[in-house]
Amino acid sequence: MWEDSEIPTLTQLTEALRQLPPTEGLGTSVPSVAGMLRRMQKQGLVDIGSDKRIRMTTRGKKEGENIARRHRLAEWLVVSLLGMDLHEAHIEAHQLEHGMSDAMEAKLMERLGNPTHSPFGWPIPGSGPTTPTPGAITLDNAASGVAYVVDRVPEEDAELLKFLGGAELVPDRRITLLEGMPYLGVMQVETEVDRISIGYNVARQIMVRPAGDDETDD
Repeated sequence: MWEDSEIPTLTQLTEALRQLPPTEGLGTSVPSVAGMLRRMQKQGLVDIGSDKRIRMTTRGKKEGENIARRHRLAEWLVVSLLGMDLHEAHIEAHQLEHGMSDAMEAKLMERLGNPTHSPFGWPIPGSGPTTPTPGAITLDNAASGVAYVVDRVPEEDAELLKFLGGAELVPDRRITLLEGMPYLGVMQVETEVDRISIGYNVARQIMVRPAGDDETDD
């Protein structure tokens, strides 16, 4: 949520946590999340303002970046080295991130060729720019008939990822918006392997960049 510049309330954070795999073992009731936040506040990781919104402290951001880096390296581990599909990677990475030592993290970075982004297109903290690719826009703002390259996809919804993966609507693949129908809430998109319909609510979570002449299909 911090990467998306969101400053959540307790209710919004609770809803976001409910998207995490059950294996994380987090309580997702409002009282459970409120208790977790009180502990984090005592540890100096978050501040809760008079507007009831939750902001990470400098220390909290540093700790969050450490976890995000290990999580995204773990995603590459299971995708690149173990051959797992994207819709499985996010869930597995949640289980691996907490047991990754500094030595393993460094070795994994080296083995993977020092990636700057996760398989989902999210930046790996400490490895490069943390801002979206220059010129990238959300898919709902794409122009019809123009070729784009997928830059980033959401990683929390395994069923959505399974659908996007099957259609090759994943990072570094070309797509073209055939027709936008905002009055129906859906758009028609052509990928390298299929023509699909997706909702604008999903399109707003997908980042794309204009396809340059030097970007060729794999």
